[in-house]
Amino acid sequence: MPGAPRPPICGAAHTKEAVAIKVESPIVEAARRSPRRGPLLRGALRDGPIAPLSALAPAGAMAAWLGALVALVAALLPGEHPAHRSLLLVSAAGAAALGAALWLSEARLTPLRAHLAVILATVLATLTVVGWGAERGYGTLAYTWVAVAAFLFFSGRLALLHVALIATAYGGVLLAQRGEIPANAWLATTTSLVGAGLLVSVARYYVAGLVRRLNEAAGKDPLTGLATRRALAEVFDVELERARRSERPLAVLVIDVDRFKRINDRFGHRAGDEVLSEIAQVIERSKRAFDLAARHGGEEFALLAPDCDEHGAYQLAERLREAVERHFARHQYGPVAVSIGASVHPVHGETLEALLAAADQAMYAAKRLGRNRVVISSAELETARTAERSGEERATVELAALVDLAEAVDRLGSGSASHCRRVARFAELTARELGLPAQRVEQVRLAALLHDVGTIALPDSVEQKAGPLSDEEWEFVRTHPVVGARMLEVSEQRELGAWVRAHHEHLDGTGYPLGLHGDEVPLEARIIAVADAYEAMTSDRPYRPAMSHDEAAAELRAAAGSRFDRRVVEALLRALA
Repeated sequence: MPGAPRPPICGAAHTKEAVAIKVESPIVEAARRSPRRGPLLRGALRDGPIAPLSALAPAGAMAAWLGALVALVAALLPGEHPAHRSLLLVSAAGAAALGAALWLSEARLTPLRAHLAVILATVLATLTVVGWGAERGYGTLAYTWVAVAAFLFFSGRLALLHVALIATAYGGVLLAQRGEIPANAWLATTTSLVGAGLLVSVARYYVAGLVRRLNEAAGKDPLTGLATRRALAEVFDVELERARRSERPLAVLVIDVDRFKRINDRFGHRAGDEVLSEIAQVIERSKRAFDLAARHGGEEFALLAPDCDEHGAYQLAERLREAVERHFARHQYGPVAVSIGASVHPVHGETLEALLAAADQAMYAAKRLGRNRVVISSAELETARTAERSGEERATVELAALVDLAEAVDRLGSGSASHCRRVARFAELTARELGLPAQRVEQVRLAALLHDVGTIALPDSVEQKAGPLSDEEWEFVRTHPVVGARMLEVSEQRELGAWVRAHHEHLDGTGYPLGLHGDEVPLEARIIAVADAYEAMTSDRPYRPAMSHDEAAAELRAAAGSRFDRRVVEALLRALA
């Protein structure tokens, strides 16, 4: 559509071949790196299952059904009569029902339920032993399937506890039926079960190691299914060469889960793994088809976004952040959010290491500003980082609290924090277009983010009034820039207070609170004023629908020279063109 804002550079066509990873003989490599004999037994006992319990539930169901089949055959086939045929039938029915429950509850199988299932299987196997008769050696075969399931479901150490329970139950049966516990029968059964279980653990250990190494060779993280950092580096080299040839930008995003340690501490590491897997799925669904998402380490992810400039990277990162926030809004582990930092080649670096470092620095800046936000890398971030190392952390925390307060005020007024964030983004684009230094651009962005923080002082009767305001109520409104300026004067960014105070001043002197004229209005305040007006005009309001870009541009140009700075208006419109 003519005159409509051009989308950011964030979307040239790519093919799957552009992000393909070449792997040389992964099976040969995996076999070559087989585990050493020394730590084999320790690793087999320590390592958990090779797959989530939900994936192992069908195997447990099959073990239960095999146990049911053995008990049924013993009860019904002709030959030596069992001691208690009815107990064998009860055991067979119970094992069949247990197998069906495991099969049907596949997606809901938790560690606690798995332990209870193995304990119930031990009880049913004990009934089989009693039904067969403890004096018959083959009666203890029923315990074999229980031990196999225990070593399949749990780590070797936990499985040994279940074998100890089996040994205790078997000893009780021997004592009840024979009046004593024959050492040879009890030891033979117990050691056989332990030996069979250890064989399962060792096989599982080898399989898990092979799967892990194959995933590594294929560039795939085994927990999240995303690319590994190594794969990211390989694809980056391809995309960097493409970006240099075509002179197109290349963005890198670093995504970190906010307060992830709280999830691990409160719900356990398994819950933390589930959260990471779900976040990975959200990222996969929300990114563009040709972007590459990778697990960067721990609770941190990275995204390689070809053909994305700074504005495009910001929009993409905001889409990811909002998608994660929505997904976990009513999650069983509570709300989960992410902080995202972004950097762009060649502005912030020429290598993957440099871009990751810049994006990582921006991500930590997002956390210092209150978390659950996006920050684009800039020179100001290093200044803030140096200030923290110099002992000025308290002021940074105060600034983060002000940002949180500004967003809370925004949510009270409109139901979301999008207004102040959009004003900040428009102000940042305008400042860059005007050629301001990177440090000053970041300060303008912060001031725009905080421009309405002073409205916290407005009475509810004024803030929520639907009709026209009285003269007395307008006096309250005109004080909010002064209140916001005073709040900023206690932070390390005192200079921002003057811009917030003046962002409602007009070049012709008709603004408030001081009635400044012309050059008395700081350039940064003029930038915020134009960004604020454009955001307000292009957003839906209860009393009118949003204007189009062309309509808002016409309104800004009509007021240029009197209310707004003409140079600032044109800079914003060029940045959005």
